Amino acid sequence: LGLGMVAMAQYNEVPTGMVALLIAALPLWIAIFKVIDGAKSSPLSWLGIIIGFIGVGILLQPELSKPNNGAHIFWMLMVMVGNFGWAFGTYIAPRLDLPKSVLTVTGYQMLLGGVSMASVGLLVGEDLGDFLDATLQSWLGWIFLVLIGSIATYTAYLWLVQNAPVGLIATYAYVNPVVAIALGTIFLDEVLSITLLFGAIVVITGVALVVWVESRLNREPSLPTA
Repeated sequence: LGLGMVAMAQYNEVPTGMVALLIAALPLWIAIFKVIDGAKSSPLSWLGIIIGFIGVGILLQPELSKPNNGAHIFWMLMVMVGNFGWAFGTYIAPRLDLPKSVLTVTGYQMLLGGVSMASVGLLVGEDLGDFLDATLQSWLGWIFLVLIGSIATYTAYLWLVQNAPVGLIATYAYVNPVVAIALGTIFLDEVLSITLLFGAIVVITGVALVVWVESRLNREPSLPTA
């Protein structure tokens, strides 16, 4: 649901910066789930999340200033729906009776996700010819996403879901825009502006605060019960 909505939004030409900002709301969803579930929280953790969100907004302000038509608004809403689903899945995954093998869980999700997206593609009029007629650049991008984005990175993400605090896992949504901008500057000769540098500092500050608070909460001993 999460990646599918992002892919559809990008296909419908929603600006990448806008999509990244919407995805960066993931820690806020998870924080809400934690409160609803009665988990221990801290005002400093909320402060870190808000700071990080503000930082992402600073980074993406140029994209946000661009006008969007009704179709863009619809797909932005769909990205939010997908992000909600991703956050909910991340939060409940450690509480489910899943296979112990992370590779097995990854395989199940990739299989179901692939079948679902292929079905949606057929429903909207895509056919096998669209896939076979892809350019070499598209094939190379697809291979990279399969090997790095799916097999390596997503497997590592699922391992973290099973072994790390969910609040720490969610901070990836803040780091991603910074990494994307850095890669764009290095490989695509994009301009490194003062606004970009300031936003990156704010993002990293928010991430550092959340990581620090979560690590302290995890180290605090539980009170003995009668």
